[in-house]
Amino acid sequence: MYEMVSDSFKELNSFITKGHDLRICILDNNNVQFCTQHEKYFPVDKIYGYYDLILVPGWVYAEIAQSEHRRQYISSIPQQLLYLDEETDYLPLVDYHDLKLMKVFANASSPGSKPHRYLKKQIQEAESGRVDIDDEWIGNYYENGFDSKEEGIIKKNAGETSILALAFLLVHHYGNKIKQISISTSDFAVVEIKKKIMDYSSKHNLLNVPTINPISFLSTDVLLARAFRMGMIGEIELIYLRKSTHRKRVICIVRNNDSTVVPVDTVMETEDFLQLLKGNESYDIIF
Repeated sequence: MYEMVSDSFKELNSFITKGHDLRICILDNNNVQFCTQHEKYFPVDKIYGYYDLILVPGWVYAEIAQSEHRRQYISSIPQQLLYLDEETDYLPLVDYHDLKLMKVFANASSPGSKPHRYLKKQIQEAESGRVDIDDEWIGNYYENGFDSKEEGIIKKNAGETSILALAFLLVHHYGNKIKQISISTSDFAVVEIKKKIMDYSSKHNLLNVPTINPISFLSTDVLLARAFRMGMIGEIELIYLRKSTHRKRVICIVRNNDSTVVPVDTVMETEDFLQLLKGNESYDIIF
């Protein structure tokens, strides 16, 4: 493949290589929608001011741009904001190794899903030597490997795959330059798929990603817990903001005074979630 470097990748590469201990946030449309709807509780400077760099993959922006309000919300983020194109900006992160990127994309989608099956077949053909990898395979993958949503131009789960692939590619390519990558999403599938990528990568040496990796999740419950702790919202606001997902799966850790922890992974009513936040125990909301 022709090694074309886009302006957005040049800007990304320059920003990261010149930095250290960088805190990066990758946006998903569902959390942007949530923050946009409740902007008075989640102003951009309070939510994103912690990060050094905000990234938006192309297929996520395609969803965000369906709403002018969402588009304006992210464009007002005061931090460095970059839009990355999957076709031009992902291959440089694996030194233009097409087969490696294929495997990253394949493992960044749910097992048995259409995009996973689509790439699995291409990977098998490429590894057997029966066919060469086409220069247009990334565009074809997003065009033909995903079902379309009602809007037509939007592909189901394309943004999710782009986000997970990008997070792992950044850690692989830039190593200890990155202190933290927070994926701002409330799509629980990313938690399971992240585990899948880690398992595959460790078994097959796909990516140079440490076992204790810097990828975390900025879900709506994490946002609510932070806002509650910071006094940006009270009990009434929290109950109101969580009303659309009154019963929701929560992953968290409750810490005891003797340094032991209680892992929690359960569907939690809003009242129970509120009691957790109000309680005396120290806690960390993972998702």
